[in-house]
Amino acid sequence: MQLLLATSPPTVFDADTGVKGTVSGVPGGDRLVSLQRVGHTPVILTSPPCQRTCQPFDVYAGTTAVPLGQAVSLAPGADADSVWVIRQDAPDSCRLEHVSLAGKTLGGGSVASCSTNLREETSHGLLITVNNGTAETVDVLIDPDTGRTVQQAPSILAAIGDRLILGGLTDLTVVDLRDGSRKKIQPPVVQSSPVIVPSREGGFAAVDFGSPAWHSTDIQTRDVWLLDLGDLTWQQAPSMPYSTGTLKHSSLDWTDHGDLVLDDGVVAAWHPGEPAWRLGKAKLTGALQTAAVSVS
Repeated sequence: MQLLLATSPPTVFDADTGVKGTVSGVPGGDRLVSLQRVGHTPVILTSPPCQRTCQPFDVYAGTTAVPLGQAVSLAPGADADSVWVIRQDAPDSCRLEHVSLAGKTLGGGSVASCSTNLREETSHGLLITVNNGTAETVDVLIDPDTGRTVQQAPSILAAIGDRLILGGLTDLTVVDLRDGSRKKIQPPVVQSSPVIVPSREGGFAAVDFGSPAWHSTDIQTRDVWLLDLGDLTWQQAPSMPYSTGTLKHSSLDWTDHGDLVLDDGVVAAWHPGEPAWRLGKAKLTGALQTAAVSVS
């Protein structure tokens, strides 16, 4: 299994041999780096460090580093071969564009707020966060071609295929976009904003109820559960919960074969139904331990 790690420049890492390589064509040095997976292609976002005001990210597609220009926000396209980006024309002037992973602009684009955060596109619309980082923050699923609101809620945690998962104080709500029906489900751990990572085929969601301050202590914990989106039942992943010192820097992703992959000092993979995690032979050391991951 190979992973792309968000170092500067990004590192290609073999979980069994420990062989490392870098992505050529992407700037290195003291830069912020993040990764998003678009279908089978990793998308790299990199920019200089910032405090309050951050510059737009330089965006590259794939390990061949196809340049896609600059963006203040980016979301994977539903076709798995494009991205939606918000580009900044001036300090207070931005536009929404649809761009293929080959760098071609699709359509004419439209005016957008520079404070909008793009999240994910599904066949039912584009999930965005409006007024991101303010007291007026709201999550909206829109038709990106017309701007029409499809669904709106204070907290949409994820858009997965035909479903939205809404966050609440003590429960979650699953919205079926095909008929508008809603069903509340009780999570196994009470947390208002767990991290949700949908499987690639959309039948499951890995839900991390990790805590940066377990029981008001300085202990960080990770607690991964699997939500079956068919019958809305829960299954706890093996060896959970556990304490960790890298909660903010380790990450989860899925493979094409339905394995859930976790990087936390070592790389571990688990297929739902298996009794234990399978551990990679190579350890993540140094800067690699604090890098987010995209599985290829």
